[in-house]
Amino acid sequence: MERQERQANRGDGLTWKAAALVAALVALLAASAVLSACGTQQPTSEFAVAQPVMPQKASEDNPDAWLDALEQNPLDQSFVESLSTFAYRSSAAALSDDASVANGAGEIDPANRMYSPLSLYYALALANEGAAGQTRDEIDALLGAPAGANVPEQCGNLFRVLATDPFSTVDLANSIWMAKGNPFEQSFIDTATGQFYATPFSVEFGTEATDQAMAAWISENTGGTIEPQVKTESDLLLSIINTVYFKGSWTDTFDAENTAPATFHAAEGDVETDFMTQRIDSLQGYRRTDDFLRASLAFTGGAMMTFVLPNEGVSVDDLLSDEQRLAAAFAVDANEDEYGFITYVVPKAAFDTEFDLIPALERLGVQAAFDDRADFSNLTSTLAYISMVKQESHITWDEEGAEASAYTNIGISEMSAMIPEGEEVELRLDRPFLFQITSSQGIPLFVGVCGNPAVET
Repeated sequence: MERQERQANRGDGLTWKAAALVAALVALLAASAVLSACGTQQPTSEFAVAQPVMPQKASEDNPDAWLDALEQNPLDQSFVESLSTFAYRSSAAALSDDASVANGAGEIDPANRMYSPLSLYYALALANEGAAGQTRDEIDALLGAPAGANVPEQCGNLFRVLATDPFSTVDLANSIWMAKGNPFEQSFIDTATGQFYATPFSVEFGTEATDQAMAAWISENTGGTIEPQVKTESDLLLSIINTVYFKGSWTDTFDAENTAPATFHAAEGDVETDFMTQRIDSLQGYRRTDDFLRASLAFTGGAMMTFVLPNEGVSVDDLLSDEQRLAAAFAVDANEDEYGFITYVVPKAAFDTEFDLIPALERLGVQAAFDDRADFSNLTSTLAYISMVKQESHITWDEEGAEASAYTNIGISEMSAMIPEGEEVELRLDRPFLFQITSSQGIPLFVGVCGNPAVET
């Protein structure tokens, strides 16, 4: 195919991917779609066993490598839809009022919270490659892939598409940390490195050196936005870590001179915080229902940040309490959306979140993996179970754009240790609201709640 013809077809390919997500339930949070340094997984410690050959990011001036990646790594519509469904199901479970949420200081802070469904999906899909029997059946059901679907292959295709995209900004990275001396199935390692591009490390868990190396890897692959406190135990057999990093500039930046203090009506009482304001002089899509007002802001490169403001009398937890209701809040339907000239009044915010995701996964039907029924015989001959599923996230947005990151750490331990014309619309985000970031492919990356932008973390 000639270069001009292929570039002309680029829009059709992206439109199909977005449409697939819409059909699934919407293009939720994936906002910065590119691997900012598509090869940032550089081993930083002596423990690295090998380094996968990473896909190379294409140049904006010569995007043929990305066009090739789109052709050679097709994303099945069923996979995109199942990923979107997983995003809303797991977001409802993780972000609901009774979810285990703590801020970076370790104190309960339910007002602001953000979760990355894509990060959990990749870590869980990789862990599932070591599972068998009921354990695998339950994880398969949550991942939602249709019978016969090759999830690792599709995860690899998505990784390669994101990694070569020259137009946006998402950094996706994986690693597996294996206990020295424990036998691991070579097929698992091959899948981890070949399709998930996971860097393999051989370590002694329960040592300061290992803890520091894992923390450094997470920090490096989240652009220094997350500095985790890693503390491993000697009975740990395997740690699977995924990171997602996004940084994007608004297509229409806010003028800092228009930023001014105003009142935000938090659930616990009014607070004063800085609000950014701008009116975009072109028609923008929005949706107004009995439950909410929704509108989006675009990043350069095609990513989007969508804001969902519940109506008076409707809370963010009302929308989070039901995965179908949450999906409807973020769904984009050209037949239902209206278009108008929107004035965005958005509070500046920055916050961190920490999750224990095991309770959420148990509510979603994954249970055998966490007790003596666990079967990870495709991973190791040692009896093992999942002892930890932790996620930490960070987000900040201001007049220039947004930066978001997250990591998910799944710990697998030895079983013996188990324990034209348009209406004028104002989107004034002056009470708790939902948000999401989506890539140009429409793949869910981040979903969150801003309940008090004045909170400092």
